[in-house]
Amino acid sequence: MSTADHLCVFERASGERLLAAERFVLALPQLLGAALDGCDLGLDASTRRLLVLLRLTAAAAPAGARERLAFWAARAGGRACDIGQIPEGDLAELRAAIDRCQPRLADVAGAELYLATAAFFTDAGAPALRRRNPGERPALVLDLAGAATAGASYDAGAATLFVPSPMAPPEGDELPLVVRMPGAPRVAEGRARVAIVRRPAEARPGAPAGYALAVEPEPPGLAAALAAHVAPPAPTSRESARAAPRLDVHAPVKVLGRIALRPADASPIACATIAYQSGAELEQDFVENLSQGGAFVRTQSPAPVGAPVALALRLPDGGDLHTRATVAFVNDTGMGVRFQLEPADEARLYAAIVQLTARPRRALVVDDDALHRRMLRDALEARGFEVVTAADGAEGLRALADELLTLDLCVTDLSMPGMDGEAFVRTIREAGGETELAVVVVTGRSDPELAPRLLAAGADGVLEKALGAERVAEAADGVLEGKRVTARTCA
Repeated sequence: MSTADHLCVFERASGERLLAAERFVLALPQLLGAALDGCDLGLDASTRRLLVLLRLTAAAAPAGARERLAFWAARAGGRACDIGQIPEGDLAELRAAIDRCQPRLADVAGAELYLATAAFFTDAGAPALRRRNPGERPALVLDLAGAATAGASYDAGAATLFVPSPMAPPEGDELPLVVRMPGAPRVAEGRARVAIVRRPAEARPGAPAGYALAVEPEPPGLAAALAAHVAPPAPTSRESARAAPRLDVHAPVKVLGRIALRPADASPIACATIAYQSGAELEQDFVENLSQGGAFVRTQSPAPVGAPVALALRLPDGGDLHTRATVAFVNDTGMGVRFQLEPADEARLYAAIVQLTARPRRALVVDDDALHRRMLRDALEARGFEVVTAADGAEGLRALADELLTLDLCVTDLSMPGMDGEAFVRTIREAGGETELAVVVVTGRSDPELAPRLLAAGADGVLEKALGAERVAEAADGVLEGKRVTARTCA
């Protein structure tokens, strides 16, 4: 612990999050080269927090090692920090957390990393037959149906892709580029070089923080996909005039409950329940400026302009970020607030934004028929979704709780033992909090009154099981995109 230089933290490390963390660890030799002197890993089984401690040889550290580490850790769903910048009190808490870890792995590097981490991540809950690729440089994956291209632009003539982001790989890095296209069963792959990096401190209206990628001309399919699905540069548009383009992502931050703050005059101010969790809300001012220290608070009882409020932001990694804020404006749907974070919290928020723009669309499949569940999972995965499955309604509700605000689509069978699909949908909608989740019910019944009843219960679409898994997946994908378009139109 005392000799470690950097710490990478992965919260709620289970399922796909655990596998993403493992891919990050396996890529460390490529990211850091001979500078990687040793690596310790520990998992707190009670909180599912994965800690990765790195020792680097300063003399051998490649240029941009710190930026590279922070960027790829964030893309994998974690955050990286310099041990020397952690306050002593937090460092003591970290030491206690490491002591509680089980499983643990100490002092591995080089050739040992692949074999030793296999046992560690298997003990941590990763599938025994998972695919592992040691020593591969991580690929930059962009989901063109998700948040990855919000505010992005592609100059076809110069073959340059600009990605707005508060973090970036170092200038000059060459990396694999993978593009998921909406509705396409396959991805487009190629290579790119980081041509320009513009950090948040250098951002200005019309020149947002982010990085420009020079995309190699071969294979031509990649350039064609980018030209078809990513907007060209528009220097005179309202969007390009901003220093931080809006991030059209679902559930970027969940603001918790009613929080009381006692300001200097000793009169308590209670915040209304605060949440900005949908693409529609992200069209509001200040939400788009997450990296600039602002948010839009959707509330029926806004505080007056100038009033101090307290925010507890739920980040995608499961952690909370607490800060004071000031109400900047009020409108019919809520209030805009501004806040200024401490450097450590700002780094966490930056990492959360990078993670969100890296996140592919995710779906939950609920069906008691194991074969149909697997076929539908495979069909959705072929369309670029990450898929979580459940065998009945009760298990589906547990999955929703575990994956709170990380799912885009839920496809459920109607006829299931115990809680059927209609009761499952009603429970989701009555619980609230997942208003942006597209819910599709699949049924084999031909009752003409069924579809209106399911739609009234809260379903966004009703499909016939006879369509087959691939056509059900295609139609469910269409329901999701239709819901997103409606949300943007109504914003």
